[in-house]
Parts: sequence; structure tokens; C-alpha cells
Amino acid sequence: MEWCYAIIAHPIVALGVVGVTYGVWLATYRLWFSPLADFPGPKMAALTMWYEFYYDSFLEGQYTFKIAEMHRKYGPIVRISPFELHIDDPEYYEILYSREKPRNKSLHLTGMFGAPASAFGSVDHRRHRIRRQPMNPFFSQQRIRDLEPMLRSMVDKLCEGIRAWKERNAPLHVYHAFNAYTTDVVVEYSMGESFHYLDDPDFTPQWSKTIEAIVQVGVQFKQFRWVFSLFEVLPRWLVVSINPHIGPVIDQKRESLRLAKLIIDSQAAGGNKTDDKGSVPKGTLFHALLDSKLPQEEKAPARLSQEVFTVISAGGETTAKNLTTLTFYLLNNPDKLQKLRDELNRLDPDGTATLVEYEAMPYLTSVMLEGLRITNAVATRLQRSSPDEVMTYKDWVIPPGTPVGMTSILMHHNEDIFPDSQSFVPERWMDPERRKRLEKYLVAFSKGSRQCIGIPLARAEILLAIATIFREFEMELYQTTVDDVRIVRDMFNGHPRKGSQGVRVMIKDCNGHPGQSGNYL
Repeated sequence: MEWCYAIIAHPIVALGVVGVTYGVWLATYRLWFSPLADFPGPKMAALTMWYEFYYDSFLEGQYTFKIAEMHRKYGPIVRISPFELHIDDPEYYEILYSREKPRNKSLHLTGMFGAPASAFGSVDHRRHRIRRQPMNPFFSQQRIRDLEPMLRSMVDKLCEGIRAWKERNAPLHVYHAFNAYTTDVVVEYSMGESFHYLDDPDFTPQWSKTIEAIVQVGVQFKQFRWVFSLFEVLPRWLVVSINPHIGPVIDQKRESLRLAKLIIDSQAAGGNKTDDKGSVPKGTLFHALLDSKLPQEEKAPARLSQEVFTVISAGGETTAKNLTTLTFYLLNNPDKLQKLRDELNRLDPDGTATLVEYEAMPYLTSVMLEGLRITNAVATRLQRSSPDEVMTYKDWVIPPGTPVGMTSILMHHNEDIFPDSQSFVPERWMDPERRKRLEKYLVAFSKGSRQCIGIPLARAEILLAIATIFREFEMELYQTTVDDVRIVRDMFNGHPRKGSQGVRVMIKDCNGHPGQSGNYL
């Protein structure tokens, strides 16, 4: 009995005994009694979330590649954490990411960016449907086609910036240019007033660093979501002192909150309310949400600002990465670049084709599709769960509520579907029947009821940019290799090797009107 009195007399010892006892119980449950105990996978992954933390935080975005290794060892379904499964089987994708059956997201995914009130951040499928429904018409294909004049004006500004850059006789970091372009587009469309990143002769490189900082913080702290709440309440100067690249995010959130309040006040005042910064043009995403049948609590300024924040962050970064990767592969494969130019000169000799006509050009759209496949702008797994019913995979029964992930990198580099998958081969999309089959496995925007809402906008931005820029300019790569675009780190977005300087080019010539010349090489 003396040892009992010793424990009682020493609270630290007592806490230690309780902690060890709880740890042993938890390990025993997770390894042998959990509903997921029978699924194959490393015991350490089943035992603790620190396993994932080690690969993603200490090794900087390596867990996706560790999961691929697990599949090679254990098979197409593996347990990758105490709570989560992962599947590598292309035929299962449309079952997991279903259009008909309800699918919840995982807080492990949605909690990465501190926007729980947005459609992206909605875990529950019912809440997501409520929030997503009024946004669908805003991003419909017809609405985006009507947006063509604004898109063309942004492409023109991008070209003006590139022409001015030529005079510097210095390498251009093309991601900065494309990120300024895609961000200005989505901000102009969503908020009614551009950030004017394209007006900066340097293409606002700080914004690119900010986007990178957001995703890195998200990956580093996705298991410690309280950090994001802490950042929200700390003063700006303190947050910036911790991470200087986060400042523009705070400013963007404040600006979207200001605009949300301004529009709400204006509507309450019968449309006559303005402030010292002026009124907001009609037709923004704010207006679409406020004029919808959303419940009143869903129209609060803070929620609306979160919605717009996620649209802007996602809408700029991923498309910019795609255009950057396309630039590398086209310049690195001059025969394919010439085929693209030949088609454009044949089908659009005067440079006056509309977006609808671009959408019908076989090689141009094949270049776009191959770019979407090989870029893998969102490299991380996107977990889904069935809230009320079991899911089945072959002989495996997956309990309701279990997060199950699949990953675009594994889909897009499946050699049975995409032979020579590491190579840029637009020709694989040229045959209409084969294209239809391959598009089933193209999951750059995910699929199902919770797929990316911005698909028409992203495709329009890509088509207009590549159809213009690669006829307008002659460029060559500058100290850039495939290792500067090949994804080897999953920081939510796909990242190349650490230390990469990105895709840089020298602007060699400006060819004037894109329809005036057929030979640029």
C-alpha cells in the first residue's frame, strides 16, 4: 500500500502513471480494436498522427509520396492514420467523389486555411450544398463566356507587362506574371475591383510569396488548427513579425470584409450608401450571395468575406501554376509549340477567334488538358466520407464517417492509363474517343458534388493566355530544367525540389499581332 500513498503524495508521478496508462490503452485500441484495425498499413501510421506530421512537417511535404510507397507495399487500400484510409484505384474515384451520394469532407483538410464558414471549409455535405448552390450560376460556363471582354483585357495587360520586361534583358519569373494575371481576374470578377497586380512592372512577386506562405503554414499546422484562430486575434504587426509573408493575407481579408459590409449597408439603404472609398460595382460574388435565398445567418459579413477569400486564393494560385508548367513544357518541346502555333495560325489567322472557337480547337485544348494532368496544382489527398452508410471497396467494408482520400498525382501518373506519364504528350488527347475515356481519369479539379467550382473560369484563362502569349512572344528557358516543375513536395499545392528558382524565361522577341507570322522559331 505504500506505493499508493507515494503516488497520491506526488501529483506529478500520479499524472505520469495516468498518462502512461492512457497511452497504453489508446495504442491497444487503435492497433487491435479500432474499426480500422484490420486494414493494411504501417503500424506507426495506425498508432499516431505524429507519423504524418514527421513526413509533412519535418520532411516538408513528403507524406503523399510515403502513401504511394505504402500502396506499393500493402496494396490499393491502406490505413494512413489512426482515423483515415487511402485508396489508389482509378476506377474507384467516381464512387468516392460521388455526385449522387452525400459526401462529407474531413476537418483535417478543410481546417488548413482558417475559413470554416466557406463552402470549401464546410465539413457537412448539407451545409456545403446550401452554401454552394447560389455560387453555381456565378461560375457557370455561359457566365464565364460572357466575361470574355474582361478576360481579354487582362491578357492584354499581361502582354503589355511582358513586352516592357523585354527591355530589361533579364530573366522573367513567369509564375509571378501568371499569378498576377489570374489573381487580378478572379478578384475583379468576385469583388468588383482588381488588386492591380498586373500594373506592377515586377508583377507583384510578394503575392506569390504570400500564397506559398499560406499553404506552407496550412500544411505545417493542419493538426494544430488553434494556430489559425490565434493568428486571427493577434495584431497585424505581430503576425507579420512571425511570418512577414502573411501580411497581404490579413489585408485581403480585411478588404473583403470591408466590401461585404459596404454592400450590405448599401442594400439596406436602398442602394444609395457609399463610403470614402467609393461604392462597389454590381454583379460581384457578394451580390450573388446576398441576393440569393441563403438563410440570413449565411449572409453575415464575416462569412461572406471567408467565401470570397477562398475563391480568390484557390482561383489564382492553381491556374497560375498550370500556366507556368505549360510554359516550361512548350518551350522545352519546340516541336509541340510549333504544332500549337500552326493550329492557331490555320484556324485563327487574324487572331480574332472567340473563346468558344478556342474551346473547339483540337491541339490547343489537348495542350490545356495535358497541362492540367501533368501540373497537379493540388497535390494533396482530398478526403471524403459517407456520413450515414458504409462504403465498400472490393471486399473491404468502410465504416460510416471514415475519411477516405485519393490523390491526383497517383491518378495522373498511372502508367496503365497515361503511358509515359512523366512526359508532356498533348497528342494523347487528340483522338475524340480516347479523349473522352481519358477525361474520366483527369481529376485536376476533383469530381463529384464537391468538385472545384471554378472549372469554366480556369479553362477560359488558360485557353486565352496560351493562345495569345505563345503567338505574341518568342521566349527561351533560362537556367530551368524539368526539376523546376516536377512535383516532389506536397504542400497542398504541388511543389518542385527545394531551392528551385522556378520557371524563368528570357523574352527574345515580340511578334506584334499574333496572326501576322507563322514562324517564330
